[in-house]
Amino acid sequence: MDLPDIAQPENLHLLHIPLKYLTHFPDNVREDYGITPAFCKSLLAKQQVVLTAIPIPDDHDRQDGEEAFLFWVIKGNRRLEAGRKLGLETMLCLVDLTMIGDRAGLFIDQLVENDGDFRLPLSAFEQAQALFQAHQAGASRTALRRRTGRTREQITAGIKAGQISEQTRRAARAMDYAWTLDDVALLAEFDGDEQALAKIQQRIDWGHPVAYAVESVRDELAEQAAHTKLIAELEQGGVRVTESRPPEALLLDSLARLVDGFDPDPAQHASCPGHGAFFYSYNKTQPEYFCTTPSEHGYAPPAPSTTTTAAVSAASASGSAKPSGDEPSRKIVIEGRNAWPRAGTLRQQWLAEFFQRKSAPKPVLAFVTQTLLDMPGPVRDFLTAAHRSPLYAEFGGPTDLDQALRGASAGQQAMMLLRLIAVAFEHQMTKASQDCKNTWRPDKYSPCSRADAALWLRFLVTTLGPELGARTIQPYQSAPIERALIDGTPYRGDVPADQTEVVGEEPAETEPETTEVVKIGREDGDGHDDASSELSEPAPSPDDEPILLHDLLAKSA
Repeated sequence: MDLPDIAQPENLHLLHIPLKYLTHFPDNVREDYGITPAFCKSLLAKQQVVLTAIPIPDDHDRQDGEEAFLFWVIKGNRRLEAGRKLGLETMLCLVDLTMIGDRAGLFIDQLVENDGDFRLPLSAFEQAQALFQAHQAGASRTALRRRTGRTREQITAGIKAGQISEQTRRAARAMDYAWTLDDVALLAEFDGDEQALAKIQQRIDWGHPVAYAVESVRDELAEQAAHTKLIAELEQGGVRVTESRPPEALLLDSLARLVDGFDPDPAQHASCPGHGAFFYSYNKTQPEYFCTTPSEHGYAPPAPSTTTTAAVSAASASGSAKPSGDEPSRKIVIEGRNAWPRAGTLRQQWLAEFFQRKSAPKPVLAFVTQTLLDMPGPVRDFLTAAHRSPLYAEFGGPTDLDQALRGASAGQQAMMLLRLIAVAFEHQMTKASQDCKNTWRPDKYSPCSRADAALWLRFLVTTLGPELGARTIQPYQSAPIERALIDGTPYRGDVPADQTEVVGEEPAETEPETTEVVKIGREDGDGHDDASSELSEPAPSPDDEPILLHDLLAKSA
């Protein structure tokens, strides 16, 4: 190739220099080289990364052991240190003779070379594009891992994220969020869906982590699809479906309590002219059946008494319709039943990635020691069985523990213990029984108490989180229901209090609610109750469908 305008500089030489001749510039200001396994893997895979070096002056006062060194590395000292750890024989160096004698320039170059203002890291979107384009150009996933020092999961996420459309990238960039490759990859399934992306943005604006926002929207879309299917099935079966409960209607369950011998089974009322169904806005997969002609079934509303009327007026004036204290409303109970397992799924996915680490972050050993001394409920009840739980395998637990312990460092042993503790907590919080969905509630039984769950969540979020480097794994980001436990406050739903009107929550009704004693027991997977015990359960709050005046009168009769 004839390039007449290109000249070979006289004072710059590109050489492969044995490491035994290279040493750090003695006045290098960097105190911590920050050598990580990922950095070493990247250097090992691609060794043609140039260091800048200068000859050591003849008059330099050498210390013991420095006699063999011929060059100071003035740029690329991290790479030199990693090369030593890897045992490389040679490294590619640019010998810059122009810097000889320019002592001030050597310090200025250190500042400029490592100044964050002069270095602009690639955004998550740009990283994704680079990984995807490299893969398209023929780089295998294995080669990408070796060359970039990233994990298998990060490469997969990056390639997936790199495929999203420019439209989706623009929408995501407009969101006020510090995106990671994993976060961007989560948007792939909603690529081009402006409505879903708007819902995700809304939740991010509320302060939700991207993973939780995406999971919430995914659940919402699935619920809406099931809701649409249910409406079609009901209407096909001749059931009238209304947007809300008609004013003159009584729920079939209420009629069963008020009229002796009344059968609340909806199938028995298909021919009734007043038969219909509606859905609460917060529970779109469970139809509520009603009758607008309750008199046809023997129901006659009693005449209001002076006492009842006064009670109704007092309740309306005092606003006593809402549950007292920290007792959650029916709306919040249903929302919490969905939010708790959703958060658990994401938390366990994060833990599975976290336990791929080979070393233990600083807080792990202290937490493990304190936990084994205190023996909180979940650890006391399930630690000895933890290795038999499916979660143990999901978290990367070794099948041959004796083999894993041989040669394991103290940090690796601490991680093994933490894995067992994590399985114990997570099992009791999400897997032990159907009562696990009550963990977030202070008024209900759960295999893991609210206080113990808060202990585990505080460790993950407030103790462990700050110690994790974002390059290897992002700190765990808590969902709103988890944050409530961490903060020791009641869970009030995923929607911030000042946003309820924006997202269309039903307004409070002026007519009062009551708290009635109903037969409830352990709830099944569909959220229904059996009649195994008598407990006081709050009636729906004013955010729910209102109990009408003739309902109150009927109950007080």
